[in-house]
Amino acid sequence: MARGLVRGLGVAAGVGAVAAGAVFAAQRAVARRGRVRPDPDAGTALLPRFDREHRLVSHDGGVINVIERGQGPPILFSHGVTLSARTWVKQMEVLPALGFRVLAFDHRGHGASIVGEHGYTLDTLAWDVRTVLEGLDLRDAVVVGHSLGGVATQSFCVRFPEVAAERVAGVVLLSTLARTPLAASRRWAWFLDRIGERLPDASGVLAARDLGFAITRFGFGRSPAPSHVEMTREMILACDPQTRRAAPGSLIGLDLIPELVHVRVPTLVIVGTADLLTPPAESRRIARAIPGARLELVEGAGHMVMLERAEVLDELVADFARSVRQAPVETATGSAASPRPS
Repeated sequence: MARGLVRGLGVAAGVGAVAAGAVFAAQRAVARRGRVRPDPDAGTALLPRFDREHRLVSHDGGVINVIERGQGPPILFSHGVTLSARTWVKQMEVLPALGFRVLAFDHRGHGASIVGEHGYTLDTLAWDVRTVLEGLDLRDAVVVGHSLGGVATQSFCVRFPEVAAERVAGVVLLSTLARTPLAASRRWAWFLDRIGERLPDASGVLAARDLGFAITRFGFGRSPAPSHVEMTREMILACDPQTRRAAPGSLIGLDLIPELVHVRVPTLVIVGTADLLTPPAESRRIARAIPGARLELVEGAGHMVMLERAEVLDELVADFARSVRQAPVETATGSAASPRPS
């Protein structure tokens, strides 16, 4: 039961599965807690600063909450399962100062957003990305999707290529995946069923600080800052229990690989070399499937690159956002159009 419990919570913390050694890794993480590197964010709230907040209604009545800061070319951030827009606290501090309009939204049922009638599916995830882009009339946007947010971004691109061509200058797929093998899907379904039956609310486990820290720590790479692990633990705790059970189900049986050949926007794929939740092999598979995609490996980082290696990610995203605005635009039919205006 202990192995299934930690695996199930790993599903909630990341994208759906934790390796067989999760219990051992969690125990070692607790033992090492006092021996991590100095924490520059110790004692800080790690809450994103924003200038504006929006409430947008999606196609099925769901309500999507968006925060934004800064002026300039838009960069839209999409977080992982059981997390929230708080994930992007570092990026919302740095990128506006570099001349970008930075936006981050809470997925349906996460943060301040409300799930709609159709629940959590690849279609609803794609629709929510579309809702934000159209609802705020974003154009030449770079969409950055982490984990489940990366799945949502891929789903949007393959389901709505005309909207992507009209409104998206490029996408960044961060620590994500495009396929879950059938055997893994069955295991995940079993874990989710067990969580639903035996653990209606995982908060009781995660709220036990050391165990919660250890479980969440599994999503990080080498020597993470304790404040970043704790912040992630807090986001998982704040996620509605029903969402923790239901949202990961959208990943069961996932296979977007055959459709990625139709993605017609410039794509940057980023993953940490120490990511145990969405290993680098998954990002390599995505980069091979999307025409012209570029792969960047972040040495030593785990699943939470935006916190673990914020400076590296900020530079990669900013450079990519500048470059795609100067690149020729490929239409949904594959023909080249003129470069985007500066």
